[in-house]
Amino acid sequence: MKTIAVILNGTRLPYYVIHHAVNKAKEQAAEIFALFLKGKHEGSKGYLFPSDIEATDNNFFAGQTESSDESMIADNMELVKQMIEDENIVYHSAVKTNASVDAVAALLNAADLILIDERFDEYTLLGDDKISLKTLKHAINKPIEVIKDN
Repeated sequence: MKTIAVILNGTRLPYYVIHHAVNKAKEQAAEIFALFLKGKHEGSKGYLFPSDIEATDNNFFAGQTESSDESMIADNMELVKQMIEDENIVYHSAVKTNASVDAVAALLNAADLILIDERFDEYTLLGDDKISLKTLKHAINKPIEVIKDN
């Protein structure tokens, strides 16, 4: 059976990529593997002007914020599972924290096609910012389809 892999980064859940994967899987009688990537810590917000807003980045709620973001990723994983299984498509997934590009490539080795959001590199909460779309394209020796939002 063919495998279509979807790579998702951080808390962002691009529904158009999931819908595209479902349509491709139906056309090709394929299963879907979703790889959820996340960073170990939430990055700085990168405020442009000096102010006391920096204090809000480092307050005692930071642990709660990261925990909420991790819960959001878990919720996204469950939602994607439900969306795909509702279409009677075989589905499995994995979540990796601070994975190397080589580790991601190894996880995707069995995939016949890889789908990725065109906005993969944009800042997202708890996203893995060590990996870029460009580095993935160089490290993965499989067909990669970059999906654009319609």
